[in-house]
Amino acid sequence: MSSKIVLFETTAQELEKQELEGVSGLPLADLHCQLLSIYLCNFDLCNAKFLWKRISNEEKTSVPLLGQIWEIGKKLWLKEHNAVFRLLKNTKWPPSIDAYMSCLEENYRQKSIQLIGKAYLSITSATFTDLVGYVDQPDEAEKLLAKLQQEHGWTCDSSSQLITPKRPTAQNIPLMRNEEQLQSLTQFVSFLEN
Repeated sequence: MSSKIVLFETTAQELEKQELEGVSGLPLADLHCQLLSIYLCNFDLCNAKFLWKRISNEEKTSVPLLGQIWEIGKKLWLKEHNAVFRLLKNTKWPPSIDAYMSCLEENYRQKSIQLIGKAYLSITSATFTDLVGYVDQPDEAEKLLAKLQQEHGWTCDSSSQLITPKRPTAQNIPLMRNEEQLQSLTQFVSFLEN
């Protein structure tokens, strides 16, 4: 896990505590903006949605930044890749949440690359640039593809514009025998009943 994510989780816990106790060095709107940003950065969409629902309508209308952050949350929920990247790039974020939004963009791109590696045997260059958020930045898409080719063994046929991701190697997870699974399930149910 990235050290940024660990730091963000610690910050989120502190902000949650401040929100509950009502004692904060931050105005409540700033606290909510940071907390909502951290939830999105960690892809914790459920907590982000619950936070959005408990923020008062007055605060939502008086602080437009909250709405901008939540717009990204809605696009993440709907899995609208282009919209997420577009909103992240085209919004001028204040310094208090800029680090979270930069981290979100980086994490979302990495997550997209992992999904491409698992889901596609081959993918067109246009679809690739679309999924990694570089529709309007072909140079960045080429740099990313070159990095993937060099570090992860992806290939690209320039004549057909097809990219072939290298499938990630399967983790060797020891399989449980049926009897072990049944015993484990029985112990769990027994625990719940008592």
